[in-house]
Amino acid sequence: MQSAAAFNPTIHPAGEAVTAGPWQLTLQRTELGNHALTTMLNANQANEDAPLDLQWVVAYLQATNTSDQPQVINISDFAICGAEGVMYRTPLTDGPAPLLQGIVGPGETIEGAIPCWAGNLSNVLLQFSSPFLGGNWADAWFALSDGATLPTFDPAGDDNGQGSSPSSPAAFGETVRSGDFEVTILRYVTGQEAYDIAPVGVRALGTWDIGNWHSFLLRVRNVSDKPRFFSFVGVRLTDFTGEPWDHLLQLGAPLPDVAKELLPGATMEGWCSIETQKWASLDLLRIQNNAITGNARYVTFSDDVRAANEIPTPHADLAVGDVVTITQAPLNLRDAPSTSGVIVTELDGTSTLTITGEAVEADGLHLVPGDRDGHWGEWLCRRQLPGTITFRVVKELSVQSRKSCVHRKICSATFVAEEAQPWAGKPGHSRF
Repeated sequence: MQSAAAFNPTIHPAGEAVTAGPWQLTLQRTELGNHALTTMLNANQANEDAPLDLQWVVAYLQATNTSDQPQVINISDFAICGAEGVMYRTPLTDGPAPLLQGIVGPGETIEGAIPCWAGNLSNVLLQFSSPFLGGNWADAWFALSDGATLPTFDPAGDDNGQGSSPSSPAAFGETVRSGDFEVTILRYVTGQEAYDIAPVGVRALGTWDIGNWHSFLLRVRNVSDKPRFFSFVGVRLTDFTGEPWDHLLQLGAPLPDVAKELLPGATMEGWCSIETQKWASLDLLRIQNNAITGNARYVTFSDDVRAANEIPTPHADLAVGDVVTITQAPLNLRDAPSTSGVIVTELDGTSTLTITGEAVEADGLHLVPGDRDGHWGEWLCRRQLPGTITFRVVKELSVQSRKSCVHRKICSATFVAEEAQPWAGKPGHSRF
C-alpha cells in the first residue's frame, strides 16, 4: 500500500498477493503491444490500434474481497503508465471477457481483464486506486513489464516568476509555473484548423460557429513530489485584468488531450479547447490548475496587451471649460447628476462636451457637469493613460447570481468617461 506521507510505493510483481484496503489483489499475467492488440481484436473486430504513439496493454488480475461487506470493483479503479510517467485509465471498449468488474460478496473472488493504453512499454506499471474507497490508503502498484520500477526524471528548476501578474503576462512559448505544474503553450489554432483536429463528436456540431473555437497545445510537467492530475479547467480565458470570462464552453479536446494524471517529474503534451462567446475578447489565458496549491499565472495572446493594459495614473485635474471628446461609445447623457436621472441620449462619439462646473459626488460616482443642450453628463474620472488625456474607467458591481464575483465595466473618453450602458467591459450582460 502507499503511504499518505510520501510517494514511494512498493511495486509488486506478478503472482504476489497484495492487500489493498478490503481487497487482496494478485496480478496473474500481462499482454503488451501487438499481443494485447490481437486480444482486443479477437474480443471485438471494431476495436482499433491504440491512438497516436500509444499501445495496448491487457492485465489479468484476481481480486478477493477480504471484508465482511459486499464490495464493488471496476476496471475504472485501475490506471496504467509507461516509462513516460503519464497515467491512462481504461477507455470505453469491449475487451476480453470477463472484464474485472462486478459486486463481490464477503470472502468471494473475481477474476478478469483490464485493457488500457500505455506509451513506452519498456517500463509499465499498473495502479489500483479506487474512487469508491477514497484517498490513497488502499492504493497498490504492480509491475506489468519485467523489473518495472517507478520512473524518475530530472528535478525541476526554480520558479522563474513568469506571468505572475495580468499586467506582466508571459508569451506563448514561455514556461510558467502555477502550483504543481509547469505549463508552456506551444501552439494555438482557431477556426477551420481547430475544427479539422477536433474529435468526431465535436465536429458534429457543424461549422457555423468555428470562428469561436480555440484550441491550445500545452506542454505540462508535474513539478511536485506526488502524482497530480492536470485538468482542462487549469486553462481559462480572461479579460486583461485576469478575471475569467463567464459562460464559455469547454469543447472536447483533440488527441492527445491534456487532462491526465502525471507521476512526479513527468511531462506530456496535449490539447485543450474552448468555445468563446461574443462578449469574450482574446486578452489573456489564466494558468491555475488548483487555487489551493498555486497562484495563477497569465499568458498573453499578444505583446501589445502588455503595453495597452498598464495601470494608468490617477488624474483629478479637470477644469471648467475643458472640452470632452468621447472615444468609446455608447455613453449615457442624463438630465441630472444621478443614476436616477433620465437618459437623454446615448452619445455615439461624434459629439463634444464642455465641462461647465465643479464635480459632484452622487450615487457613489464622481460626476462632472457637461454642456450639451443644457443637460448633465455622468462622468466617472479614474485613470489617465500615459502620454494622453484619455481615461480608462472601472466601476465594480457585485452580482448576486455569481458567488463572490465582481464584474468590471470599462469605457473610455477624452478627459473623462461616464458609465456605459450596456456594459462596455463585458457586453452581453443585462443593463442596470
